[in-house]
Amino acid sequence: MSFSLDALNPSDSRVVAVDGARRVSWRELRAAVAAQRGAQSVPSGGRRRVLLRGASPIDFTSELLAALAENHVAVIPPNFQPQTLGALAALPSPVDVPPRTIELYTSGSSGEPKCVPKAVCQLEAECRTLEGCWGKLAQGVTVLATTPHHHIYGLLFRLLWPLLSGRPFDNATISEPTAFAERLRATEAALLVSSPAQLSRLHQLLDLAALPHKPALVFSSGGPLDAETADSYRRAWGSAPTEVYGSTESGGIAWRRQDYGLHWTPLPQVQVAVDGDGALLVRSPFLPDDEPLRMQDTVELKADGTFVLRGRLDRIVKIEEKRLSLPEMEAWLTGHPGVAAAAVAPLAVSGRTVVGAVIVATAAATQRRVLIDALRQHLGQRFEPVLLPRRWRFVEALPYSERGKLALNDVARLLEAAPCA
Repeated sequence: MSFSLDALNPSDSRVVAVDGARRVSWRELRAAVAAQRGAQSVPSGGRRRVLLRGASPIDFTSELLAALAENHVAVIPPNFQPQTLGALAALPSPVDVPPRTIELYTSGSSGEPKCVPKAVCQLEAECRTLEGCWGKLAQGVTVLATTPHHHIYGLLFRLLWPLLSGRPFDNATISEPTAFAERLRATEAALLVSSPAQLSRLHQLLDLAALPHKPALVFSSGGPLDAETADSYRRAWGSAPTEVYGSTESGGIAWRRQDYGLHWTPLPQVQVAVDGDGALLVRSPFLPDDEPLRMQDTVELKADGTFVLRGRLDRIVKIEEKRLSLPEMEAWLTGHPGVAAAAVAPLAVSGRTVVGAVIVATAAATQRRVLIDALRQHLGQRFEPVLLPRRWRFVEALPYSERGKLALNDVARLLEAAPCA
């Protein structure tokens, strides 16, 4: 098996996806790709950026394959919020972008979404690695997922790897425990692509041991899985989920299963090191060159080549496994006419990590409850609902240190002392 998107030439009858009771064959997918190629074609034969808007994995896949076949640049948005799609729809022509490039967007530390170009060969290399690590355990499975297909983890694990390895993927993104139970009952052999937030809910709301079939493999990514959740799956299904650590920029870096311990093991051909301030350095075939990529995670390397994660160096946080740039949200808040200044910070509420906002209102601002509702609506044009602030505090001035820097610890204290709004 070549694991190249260019080499895909399956028989017409082979199933590529499952859509409820319907089995989608390669013949149907190729017809959808042909229709998309017609819609994407440029009269002059030139290239353009194609924004992938497919809400379902099947539609998204046909858009992606069509864009690559037409030699366009496929642009994958970080979310499908109106403001995000509007901004990306106006991107310029890809004059200097190499063929077979996919552009993803992730939260940048400067406050603006960061474009991360990926050569198709990088993604194919990662799929080959996934097959080498876990392919024998995934024989004959259908890939189920609770994670979206437009983020790097979902793109690789629930779309490209199944596509290249000949495993059908489920067209539904499972969002409810009852739906997960139904899909497992209908799928004798399954592989589950999920996240810590979803897995923690599933084991609390379902009797895992009572389900008729257990997945052959369970993957989790987006953040560390807590020990209690990992142990619940070990007791019910015989092993803890396989956790994968990485990022949009780096691709996959390492994996662990808490049956074996808390250390992370680098994926094959991935080399790790540590720089002077403890930041992880990565060399990998999933990167565009041999230069080390400096991560914003600090780690402790062990003598056996594994490592332990110790914390973050930047102001990127994970809320329900979704990356949020705190500077980006602050900038978007201050763009509202009712806000003179804003600071946001993560905090724990009832065992969950949420975001809180400290606001300096303008003189023109209306009463606070009306302003909060307006700010939620304003943020909803840019950010997914799960990322919106759950706690608000209004102050006369933001807390700055003597050196003129925002005192983040004081922001956190203000939010912790405030009642939920």
